[in-house]
Amino acid sequence: MSGPRWFSPPKDPADPSTGRLNVVYDALDRLVVAGFADAPALRSANGTTSYVVLLEQVASMGGLMRALGVRERDAVALTCEPSRESVVALLAAGRVGATAWLGERPAPLIERSDPALVVADGAKMSEVADAVAALDAARPRAVVVVRPGEWPLVETRDVAWEPALKAGATDPAPVVPVAGGTALAVTTDGVSLVHEHPSLAVTYEEPAQVGPVWDETTVIAVLAGLMSGRGLALPTH
Repeated sequence: MSGPRWFSPPKDPADPSTGRLNVVYDALDRLVVAGFADAPALRSANGTTSYVVLLEQVASMGGLMRALGVRERDAVALTCEPSRESVVALLAAGRVGATAWLGERPAPLIERSDPALVVADGAKMSEVADAVAALDAARPRAVVVVRPGEWPLVETRDVAWEPALKAGATDPAPVVPVAGGTALAVTTDGVSLVHEHPSLAVTYEEPAQVGPVWDETTVIAVLAGLMSGRGLALPTH
């Protein structure tokens, strides 16, 4: 694809923060409109997801995030390793203008990011629950639990992944245009990637290989691979 689609072009061409765009639009909506709706967006051992289905899932999760109080520039903490669900959560956070904080250790990640919402694997929920309880109680925090397993969901805080997608589908999130310098993600290696980031201009000729951890390289591969129309090859855990 060509350069980013600006909803409001920068008033100063040298300063992208003066314009408004959303990299998730360029990674999904723009590709669907351009004829890639049925092309493979995600490939894994469990099957393939097309661009249009991925867009529907991202918009649904974004709708749930908005319903749970996530707003532009809020933090969404993701403590899941790279997977189909965490890719959807990353893109959903960016779609609504929030920033995805990515990390493997729930306690320090949640403490640093002070998130409006947490997306966590069920296996980490004991540590996640303690970390969320230590945050300011004046602001309720929801937790979307991927693969809850035997974790006993707390009705006032937790929602399992599949019901979350179904709930969000009733009011899917539109794209929120953000300033070019708005943070899309803060990676495990401490890098902040913004919506107008030169590294995202990488072009892939084959599906982008998604790494085993959410570092800078993995986030760039997700966005650039989708924007190239080649999709992603997810790791096997």
